[in-house]
Amino acid sequence: MFREGLKIGFYEFLSARDRYRELSAAGAGMHRSLILKYIKTQIIILAPICPHMCDYVWREILKESGSVVNAQWPEYQVSDDSLTKAADHLMETVHDFRIKLKNYTNPNLKKKGGKNAAPNETPNHITIFIAKNYPAWQEKTLNFLKTSYAPAAEQPFPENTTILQNLRNLPEIKPFMKKLMPFVAFVKAQVVEKGPSVLESHLAFDEYDTFERNREYILRSLDLDSMEICEASTYADQKLVADVCPGKSMCKFEKRELDPVHKTGVDVTLVNIQPCTPFFKQSVKIYDTDTVDDVIIRLKRADRKLKMRSIELYRYVDAVKGPRQLLAFDQPLLWNKRKLENSAKVEFCSEKGLKTGVNLLGDTLCYVVT
Repeated sequence: MFREGLKIGFYEFLSARDRYRELSAAGAGMHRSLILKYIKTQIIILAPICPHMCDYVWREILKESGSVVNAQWPEYQVSDDSLTKAADHLMETVHDFRIKLKNYTNPNLKKKGGKNAAPNETPNHITIFIAKNYPAWQEKTLNFLKTSYAPAAEQPFPENTTILQNLRNLPEIKPFMKKLMPFVAFVKAQVVEKGPSVLESHLAFDEYDTFERNREYILRSLDLDSMEICEASTYADQKLVADVCPGKSMCKFEKRELDPVHKTGVDVTLVNIQPCTPFFKQSVKIYDTDTVDDVIIRLKRADRKLKMRSIELYRYVDAVKGPRQLLAFDQPLLWNKRKLENSAKVEFCSEKGLKTGVNLLGDTLCYVVT
C-alpha cells in the first residue's frame, strides 16, 4: 500500500504536472487556481505517508486552517475518456515525430564504398498526414477481429491461420494479402496496450482538431516554424501515405521558403528596448500586406530565444527622429512610441516606405518581450 500510494500520489502526480506544464507553455501558461488545486490534492493524498511535511505545506504555504490529516479526502470525478485518449495520442505522436526528425537530420545510412550519407538540410516545416476512415480492407479486418474478440479467453483472438482462412477470399482483401497479417499483428499489439477500443473503426476524438489545437506545442517540441495537416486520401503520392489510418498518422519534413518572395520587402531593424534582457537588435524583412503578427513570427524565426515568448511591437511617433532621441531618466520607456496592434496591416509605399494606416514606420521598430 505504501509503495502504491507513493507511486500515485507523488510520481504520477509529478508526471501529470510536467505534461500540463509542457502543453500549456505553448499558450497562456499554467492556470494558477488549477495548480493550487493540484498542490492541495497531492498534499492530502501524501499526508498519511509524510504528515509533518504535508501539514507544513497545508498551513504555511496554502494557508489552510486546521491540520491536513483532518482534511476531506479528494473526490474522484469521472474523466472524459475522449479527452484522455486525445492527449495520450498527441504525446505519443509527438514523441514518434521527434525520433523521425532526429533520424531525418542525422541519417545513419552508408552509401556504396562505406561512406556515411550526408545529413539532410535542417527542416523548418512538417506535413502531418491523417485519415478519418480505414481503407475497406482494413475495416473488414477490424470488423472480423472485433466479432471474434473474447477478452475472457486465454487467447482473446483466433489463431493467425484461422484469421487468414476467413479473410483471404474477401474481394476487398485479396489485393492486400501481403499487408493483411502485419496489420493483424499491429492491431493485436494495440489491443494489449490500449484496450479493445482499438477495434473500433472510428476514433473517439477528432485527430485533426487535436493536432490543430496543439499546433504551437507541436512546433515548439520539434523546433519547426510551420505545420500543415493533410488528409491522406487527397495527397498526390498515395504510396507515401499508404499506411496512414485513424490513430496512425505520418509526417514529412522539408525545408520551405516561408517568406513571400513575390512581394516587395524592406529590411527593418527591430530593437529590444528593455534593460537587462538577453534580446538585442534583429534585422527582419517586412513585406507589403504583412500583418504585425507576420512580423512577430518572422522575428521569432530570427531569434530562437523568442520563440515561446509573447511579443509586442511599437513604432516611433516620429519615424525619422524617434530612433535618434535619447531618453531622460524621468521619461517613461515608451513615451515616444506607440503600440502596433497584431492585426494591423503593413503597406509599402514607393515614396514613403512602410506604413500602417497613415502612420509611417521608418526603418526601425521596437519590441517588448512579455
